[in-house]
Amino acid sequence: MKKWLFGSLFAVLMLTGCMKGNDTTNTAYDIRKDNVNPNFMSNRVNRHMGPMSDQNPNFLNLRGTSQNDASNRNNTGRDIDIARDIVNGTDDFRSDSIWINNAGDQMTVKVDRRSQLNGAQRDKAIDRLHKKLQSALPRYTIDIRER
Repeated sequence: MKKWLFGSLFAVLMLTGCMKGNDTTNTAYDIRKDNVNPNFMSNRVNRHMGPMSDQNPNFLNLRGTSQNDASNRNNTGRDIDIARDIVNGTDDFRSDSIWINNAGDQMTVKVDRRSQLNGAQRDKAIDRLHKKLQSALPRYTIDIRER
């Protein structure tokens, strides 16, 4: 029984290997000619999808914050200008100096008071300003200091 099973298995393997019409050159999958399935592992950019950072909003923006900046860093000068515009757009404060630490994760904003505010009003105005800055520049931990 074992000899018969082994013999028939050997014969089937021999016949399948010698079959006529087994043309692998025309039936092989060629990834370069595949127009249906996108190749996600290639380095080239698909003209329909764009760069990887534009496909998923959770990916970090490695091309900078402005559209004209093609470097692999964040454009901190533009972020400082945005923070300055937000501070100067309020009625209560004027921007004095704004800087970002070397690690690039904390922004310090020094402000001058434009109007006379008591303690509770001043705290509410600083909280409003902090919320505006945090929503416009979420990558930074923002520290507001009054001069």
